[in-house]
Amino acid sequence: MEQKECLDSCAILYRFASNDFHKFSILHQVFGACNVIKLIQDLPLDQGVEAINSMVSEASARLQDPVFGCAGIIQQLQQQISDLESQITKTQAMIRKIRFQQGQLVASIPGFHNQFNLSNQHIGKRR
Repeated sequence: MEQKECLDSCAILYRFASNDFHKFSILHQVFGACNVIKLIQDLPLDQGVEAINSMVSEASARLQDPVFGCAGIIQQLQQQISDLESQITKTQAMIRKIRFQQGQLVASIPGFHNQFNLSNQHIGKRR
């Protein structure tokens, strides 16, 4: 595709900065320029720019992963969130166990007064 084909009469090129031909190229490669024009032709300029940026993100994701595109990225991020939540839960349980053991140890020392108020600690409770 040549840039000169679309310089004067292009319905979407004016929505791109002069140095963003790469974005236009990605959109054209994945969706086709005519389809992009149909999607944004009736949008106000600011919404058209947002729509183009969104489509560029989707097109870039589809180039990296033609099957899942953005959905694949979202799935990976959801898995990372799930893994991290699991780690947090395990860590909170470990902290509670250590605090309990610490309380038992301190209580087992004759004549030692517990200087730590473990009951006021809020590990593992979400706000």
